[in-house]
Amino acid sequence: MIGTIQTILITILVFCSLSLNIAKAANNEVGDMQYWDGNQWARIPVIKAPKGSTPKLTLCEGLPTWVLNKCLSKGPYQIGGLGPARGIVFYLSDSSGLHGLEAAPVDQSSSAQWGCYGTNISIMGGTAIGTGAANTAKIVTDCNQAETSFAAVLANEYVFNGFSDWYLPSLDELNEMLSTIGPGASAPLTDVGGLSNAHYWSSTGDGYSTARGSSFSNGTVYSPSYTTNTTMFVRAIRSF
Repeated sequence: MIGTIQTILITILVFCSLSLNIAKAANNEVGDMQYWDGNQWARIPVIKAPKGSTPKLTLCEGLPTWVLNKCLSKGPYQIGGLGPARGIVFYLSDSSGLHGLEAAPVDQSSSAQWGCYGTNISIMGGTAIGTGAANTAKIVTDCNQAETSFAAVLANEYVFNGFSDWYLPSLDELNEMLSTIGPGASAPLTDVGGLSNAHYWSSTGDGYSTARGSSFSNGTVYSPSYTTNTTMFVRAIRSF
């Protein structure tokens, strides 16, 4: 019965959005759906499902919502599942399942410089989980570069599902992500985050014109220092 209701709901939404072409919700993206909430057309944002998962449209607290297994908009959340911003949860900071870190569902770049190269300042940064946001703010402020395509800026300016508080992970946050939902994760969570088998930037600086990055290879996370004009992948995270 529930499956039938969902099918009918999806059919109505598609018909209204595509056939009648009268939906008015703003900021639509490819794959979004819409529904009439009694006063106006409201957007149902598409979600980027982790690899191997299939989202479904269901009612969460009376509102049509894309989910993977169940309504999790208010938690508790689980590693490998979707977080409050519909990113992929890779760290929980307490046993309640309500606080932790989620990764953006996609990379923000595959060839971004860290930034600050040639700048006569020492950009040191925290390594521990919980320091990525402060690191990112420091990089964006202290580098003071005209270009807007280096790693910290790309993470800082990322917006997904209305959430704009993303940042470049610290080294420990990056390594946790690679080990928990990336190539280093145990089955069945191996790379549910869709991370590339490549080098990613962290927000942890390492002195003048060098910073830390990580990749997963040969069964372990490898985290050397790189010159900050090296181009690598970027994946933003946020805390909740």
